[in-house]
Amino acid sequence: MKYIEFFKNFVNFKTAGIYLFDSKEEYLNTTIIEEAERLINIKDFNLIKIKGETDFETMKNSYETYPVMEDKKIIIWQNIDLSKDGVKNYNIILEKLAEDAKKFPSYATLLIFSDTTPFKGKFYKEISKNGTIVEIDRLNNNELRSFIGRRFIKNKKKISNTYIDEIINRFSYLAYNSEIDLFEIVNSVDKIISNSTDEIIKKEDIEDQLDQVLNLNIFNLTDAIASKNIKGAFKTLLLMEKSGEDLFMIYHMLIRQFRILTTVKSLSNQNFNDSFIMKASKIGSFELRKAKANIKNYSMDSLIDINDRLMDMELRSKSESFEMKDELMKLIAFVGTK
Repeated sequence: MKYIEFFKNFVNFKTAGIYLFDSKEEYLNTTIIEEAERLINIKDFNLIKIKGETDFETMKNSYETYPVMEDKKIIIWQNIDLSKDGVKNYNIILEKLAEDAKKFPSYATLLIFSDTTPFKGKFYKEISKNGTIVEIDRLNNNELRSFIGRRFIKNKKKISNTYIDEIINRFSYLAYNSEIDLFEIVNSVDKIISNSTDEIIKKEDIEDQLDQVLNLNIFNLTDAIASKNIKGAFKTLLLMEKSGEDLFMIYHMLIRQFRILTTVKSLSNQNFNDSFIMKASKIGSFELRKAKANIKNYSMDSLIDINDRLMDMELRSKSESFEMKDELMKLIAFVGTK
């Protein structure tokens, strides 16, 4: 079952049984949980939230107890790891849940959210037969356009399709292997909404906020490069060029990012704490988290070589015929060999 079909059934109280979410969008998981809060009136009895490891007796009691003064009850089980390596920690409870799925109470809906992609093993297969697997994929272009448009409508704002496309183009959400998620898009859209004083969104309402989005695209580009995902890096760069980004600005931001990676790598190797690293690198916690995820893929020698290449590009850009797009493509290929 796809997300949209599930959500329509859910808001109309047409769900029952066990639902295991195979989700690639944490924001949509959160949307479902928030909707459960809205649907249930007597939350103390009819909305049960179970987090992390639990015993089967607690779980069984949550769905075998009848709802109080309502027709339905919802149980949410989250903060668990049902990946191939983690699922073994829940074997006992999952085996019993799979058995109960065959005769689950019609008044109860159990929603299971794994922090990682659930392993398609025994439990997954049992729920696909006797419960429901809900597949939540990343949005495609049309879905993303509709998602952003509805966000403005919900807040009583009007925005042209041109501006919606501009928002989409500034993000690399649609790029292959992108790490940009809906939380980041919603955060930017909400800031645009709060910055607007009129019912109709104007260009100046979005310009400042969308300028900040370039930083997210740069992170996505460096993430692709750092993971040696050369194909993804090329696609992201071409998407940014297509959206009209200044390639020289991208180049200078890449210089900054690789300098950050080099500083973070060096200071981490010396066991400095995060607070000191952020101060020395002049970055915040978000950039530090991204940098720490990336430095695992580089040696210090590799980072020094990349910085040398970037500086060589700067020197040549001032003294000879220089095509920035080609140079950036060559840079990506160079990094992929390191």
